[in-house]
Amino acid sequence: MKNTFLLLLLSVFVTTASAQSVRRSTARPASKSGFSVGLEAGIPVGENAKPYGSVLGASLQYEVKPDPEIGVTFNGGYLSYNLKSSYGEGSVGFVPLLAGVKYYPSPEVFFHAQLGAAVGTKSGQGTSFAYAPGIGYKFSPTVDVELKYLGISNSAGSINNVGVRLGFNF
Repeated sequence: MKNTFLLLLLSVFVTTASAQSVRRSTARPASKSGFSVGLEAGIPVGENAKPYGSVLGASLQYEVKPDPEIGVTFNGGYLSYNLKSSYGEGSVGFVPLLAGVKYYPSPEVFFHAQLGAAVGTKSGQGTSFAYAPGIGYKFSPTVDVELKYLGISNSAGSINNVGVRLGFNF
């Protein structure tokens, strides 16, 4: 009786697992790889955020899709940390160069983690470590939005922002 029950339980488990596997593979066909252009805006946060009022920029991103649930990204762009008027005029610029992974728990929602370097655009800024976790939503195959935190740090300190990237995919 025990053996019959275990055999029945095992067959139900295998049947359920294979049915879910078939359903998952038919529900999400593989997405194509491609480029996206993004407009970025954010608010500086952290220890060195006080003199900066906003962050504005743009980026170009390439995504390779080895699996419908996984994307590998390569991102480059420009971000300008604009000084508040009470601190004078001007800005501090960075060119973030990031590589990352996107996980799609559904066709519309994704989690994105990136690591890389941010190159300062002014003399003496040097290159800093950069990281950017985020969560996003695909409104359509051509438009997505991502809420992310970007951290840029080196031995002199860090400059961070919480921002939004509006991406146009092609």
